[in-house]
Amino acid sequence: MKKLTLALLALILPFLANAQSFDKYESMKEVDAVVVTSKMFKLLTKIDLNADDPETQAYIDLIENLQEMKVLSTTKEDIRQQMALDVASYIKKGSMQELMRVSEDGKNVRFYYKPGKNDDYVSQLFMFMEGEEKDKPMSVILNITGEINLSQVSRLANDFKIPGGKELEKVEVN
Repeated sequence: MKKLTLALLALILPFLANAQSFDKYESMKEVDAVVVTSKMFKLLTKIDLNADDPETQAYIDLIENLQEMKVLSTTKEDIRQQMALDVASYIKKGSMQELMRVSEDGKNVRFYYKPGKNDDYVSQLFMFMEGEEKDKPMSVILNITGEINLSQVSRLANDFKIPGGKELEKVEVN
């Protein structure tokens, strides 16, 4: 029994360490952090919206299936460098696949994903942006988990005013 517990712990530990690698940034005063949980998304679906409108219904369907959205951004150089290292390690260790890269207007944005229930959905969407926002060097991590319809996610990013969210409009499902 002890060997089984140790074997399970050895299998699970890398996933837990990987998942927790960005939590440290939430408490840093030089980092702006926004974390929206599934409870908040559920509350947003309860707002009295016109569900007869297909676009509104698609938006409700999107946010109803999200588990968490985390946005971390900073302009502090040493933290930006550490974020870049942590992102590289996270991508290397995880089972993420590259979705696309965008380089324009002084920004380098990379998108990664984990496959979802079918080709139109992903279970995780991860973005890392390095560049300038309003003439300041900035790094942004965006991590969204749940059943994510890529055709609707850019609207969510724009509604929450996520730096680098404009680039999500270019994401296409293969």
